[in-house]
Amino acid sequence: MANLFNADNAPTEEPEEFVIGDFVQWKRTDLSTDYPNTTHTMAYVARIREGGANEITISGTNSNNDYLFTVTSAVSAGYAEGNYHWQLEVTETSSGNRIVITTGEWEIKPDL
Repeated sequence: MANLFNADNAPTEEPEEFVIGDFVQWKRTDLSTDYPNTTHTMAYVARIREGGANEITISGTNSNNDYLFTVTSAVSAGYAEGNYHWQLEVTETSSGNRIVITTGEWEIKPDL
């Protein structure tokens, strides 16, 4: 198994689940052609499905030509357990215009 703390080994798809208090990171390598990270920003915005007010925002950082999304252990320790709907938003930096390019779900599990 590769060292998952190393950004070079980050998976290229969103996680389906993670544990509160875990370090989690992934890359999107498939979007930089259409949305270069020099002229766009990306962020996952998630809200707990059970109707709570818990909202999570995970902003991408530049990783060469890709977008790297990182959640530190300290940050995920503050997440509430549950099922979340998320959307990936891309913003054109010059205009501030935003579009949602994909959606999905996460399960955030309790730390045993």
